[in-house]
Amino acid sequence: MAVHENLKVTDASQLLDLLRLGGVFRHCQFDEADLSGLDAGELRLEGCSLRGVDLSDMACTGLRLSNCHLEGANFRRADLHEVELADCLCVSSSFQNARIDGSRLVRCDLSLSNFDGAGMFGVNLSGSRLRAVDLTRTRLEATTIDHADFSMASLRYHKLGPGKLVGVDFSEADLSGCDFRSVVFDACNLHDAVVNPETVFDGADLRGANFSQRQLLDASLKGAVMSAAQAHYLLFERHGIVVAEDLETLTG
Repeated sequence: MAVHENLKVTDASQLLDLLRLGGVFRHCQFDEADLSGLDAGELRLEGCSLRGVDLSDMACTGLRLSNCHLEGANFRRADLHEVELADCLCVSSSFQNARIDGSRLVRCDLSLSNFDGAGMFGVNLSGSRLRAVDLTRTRLEATTIDHADFSMASLRYHKLGPGKLVGVDFSEADLSGCDFRSVVFDACNLHDAVVNPETVFDGADLRGANFSQRQLLDASLKGAVMSAAQAHYLLFERHGIVVAEDLETLTG
């Protein structure tokens, strides 16, 4: 089976002709190519440039992209169940109403991308950046988000537990109405995240979360586990209570 290298591909017809010889493309250029409506089986791209490529309405569940540049790519309404994107730059891309359930989007930069209405059930986002991404109208059930960066993103009213979150950055994210019930936080950053009375941390282990206690004054914390220092500062912020045995530490 042929491996295509250093080619320039401009449209779906040309790509389909090449796929008859082989489905692997290395260091090829697809910039601004119109591949909309493409129906393909196995397609593997390595180190390719796909800036501004139009992949809308495509169907390719055998898609594998690694170390590719996809800035401004259009995946609207694409059927991409169980595909894999690894170490790709996808800033400002559109996955609007795409079906990417069960896929792996790992170590990718997806910042400023549009996921409005996308199906992302069971997606693995480990190590990826989703800075300033609005995920309010996106399905996120059963996702894996360890070491992902959601800073300045909107995750309003999503259920992100139970389970363990490791190394996730929620700084300045909108977590209004999020359900973190029984979540164990490990080296997570919630600094300056937005919470409201509908944000739930009931039964959560917050000892591995970095946050300002003032942030959690409105959130539900029934049965939450905190370090002594976290709990003492929260008591002081919420009720003005100072724990006597730590008075010297707090004022020293």
